[in-house]
Amino acid sequence: MENNPSLGPGLQPETHVSEEYRALEDAINAYFEATDLPDQDDLYRVLGDILAPELRERFKTAYDLERPADTPCIRRLITGEEECTCSETRSWVDQELEQIGERGEPPHAPPHADHPTLWLDSKGTAAVYSMHVYSGNVAPYYPSKTADSAGNPRNGWFDMTDWASHWGLDIRFSPISWFNPFTTVQVLLFPPGRY
Repeated sequence: MENNPSLGPGLQPETHVSEEYRALEDAINAYFEATDLPDQDDLYRVLGDILAPELRERFKTAYDLERPADTPCIRRLITGEEECTCSETRSWVDQELEQIGERGEPPHAPPHADHPTLWLDSKGTAAVYSMHVYSGNVAPYYPSKTADSAGNPRNGWFDMTDWASHWGLDIRFSPISWFNPFTTVQVLLFPPGRY
């Protein structure tokens, strides 16, 4: 069989497809046609919707997590507090400063927190703070004038890693995200030595 140059060396289109594969393909196409998805959504969105619950369960199992906390507060992970003690009326200035990783005192959220969850282990202890970020929203990032009066562009990936190091947390980036799979990167923050 000759290589198809448009696919790259060694990559060939499927020539033999099982009945199961065709059934999956038909089911995905039927789902895509039956839902009222915006034009920009495509097969990745459909597959993501199908895979998300399984990916979430695999994530929980891999990290030995029991359930999410009521409030996604990273301060609990940093201080060991049993409940979120952050003021629910944090000022918008505090929220803007959190976005760039201000380090005055343990904050409620890390920089670039998007779709966050604080996960508890089987003992009810804060174990992992997970968030699902869109790469385009993180680098380059232009903070508000409130957070950075110069308005200089920042690389949010470095903001996150520097912030985690400052607060003594380990950080992992996973391309496999259970929230909006194929479009978000999962960022995990946890105490050192936990995993």
